[in-house]
Amino acid sequence: MLSSTTDADRRAVLRIAAGFAPVTDADFAPLLQALEGRDLAAGEALLHAGQADAREFFVLSGLVRLSVGDAQGREVTLGFCAGPCVLPPSITRTRDGHSRIDATALEPSRVAGFDAALLTATMLRHPAVQRWGDAVLRGELLRKADREWQLAALPAAERLALLREAMPGLEQRVAHRLIASYLGVTPVTLSRLR
Repeated sequence: MLSSTTDADRRAVLRIAAGFAPVTDADFAPLLQALEGRDLAAGEALLHAGQADAREFFVLSGLVRLSVGDAQGREVTLGFCAGPCVLPPSITRTRDGHSRIDATALEPSRVAGFDAALLTATMLRHPAVQRWGDAVLRGELLRKADREWQLAALPAAERLALLREAMPGLEQRVAHRLIASYLGVTPVTLSRLR
């Protein structure tokens, strides 16, 4: 459900953004003015694979799961976005303007976003925003490379230890079958590891 964007939302977005690269209110002003907030109930989708998707999102609070599914309805968890954080950039999660992933709130969550084309235009006018966008994209590429390496090279117990280190408390917030899917193991194997 869309809701009015508050000053607290804008400040939260700016704080999250500053965690990647130095930006000021003035640099981010066009994006903050266009910011739209949205409250998601647990189980509510932010994105569906195949739907038009041309926005950049910040998770201000709550927890969002990123996943993909196949024709048989099986889902694989790609990641968890625990607020406050930024969702992976639009360029990494879309093809031809449509989402390649599902993004679903696992608990009541607040998100805020703006048009991806506006980000591109703002990056061209403000070098600080360009550096920020580059840092977010670089961070996402490194995260994906680390995940591929972990799935290919590490035993499940080490993957679980790394997840626990990166996201303490996640096991208390998320169904274990979703964590098993993220780790590339069966729920039974995860149960044994725990």
